[in-house]
Amino acid sequence: MEKGEDWGEASWFPSGRSGLVHYVIARRETTGFEVPHTFFHLGKEVLPVFSSAEAARRFLASLALGDRWHVREFSTGELVSLLFILHKRVAWVLPNPPLERLLAEDALSQLMRRDSFVEFLIAN
Repeated sequence: MEKGEDWGEASWFPSGRSGLVHYVIARRETTGFEVPHTFFHLGKEVLPVFSSAEAARRFLASLALGDRWHVREFSTGELVSLLFILHKRVAWVLPNPPLERLLAEDALSQLMRRDSFVEFLIAN
């Protein structure tokens, strides 16, 4: 999505952004509402979060999810809000997952509990 492009009223959050940004892979819905891409590990949903748009785009391309999926930019506050919204679904966050070996033990060693990741975001 290009800067200044309107997400409409049905998007997760208002378009005003400030501070650090993070990137999440999301899917456009016909209602305008978006859902984040997650994967499962040990029966719990994991949200991959990226610190660069390019890394998120490469990761998305490696998944071949289809046209409705895109990289969505979030300010720190928006990402904290998203994680609170998803608190019943998402137990873990995987910051900057590697393209290869997503479920490999070394990649999963980077997993953070959702609440710990929120604390990290707020502290930085």
